[in-house]
Amino acid sequence: MTFRLVARPSMVFGGLVVPGVDPGPEGSASDLVVFLRERIREREPEDADVYTVYVPDQRGVCNVVVGVPRGNVDDVPIGDVFVTVPSGAFAVFTPSMTLPDRAEDAWAQADEAIADGSIVRAGGVEFECLSPDGNVEIFVSVLLQ
Repeated sequence: MTFRLVARPSMVFGGLVVPGVDPGPEGSASDLVVFLRERIREREPEDADVYTVYVPDQRGVCNVVVGVPRGNVDDVPIGDVFVTVPSGAFAVFTPSMTLPDRAEDAWAQADEAIADGSIVRAGGVEFECLSPDGNVEIFVSVLLQ
């Protein structure tokens, strides 16, 4: 398991929403999330990264926005939803390919880092970045100790 820590600025993501999806390999591979990724990929430029943004509410239930980064809310297409991800610290996980599915592999590494105390989840927005070539990065919001 390897990861890097990064500080990210605030960003706006616009796209389509799926309610009640937990961060992790099951949510990432759910039929509806996969379907929405395909719809977003069809309407965006070929080289666009597609993000799956997990947004927790006050009860800890996550909703997902599947979309792309936008410069500001005025750039979000009519009919799409948007979410602003605040600036923060994130642990970034990439697949080591010990598992055949890239997203599942990266999420397994994140789960291992959480379980062994290497990172402490901040409970904020988390997201996956899926590049057109299939590479995956998982961004887990963390508390810096």
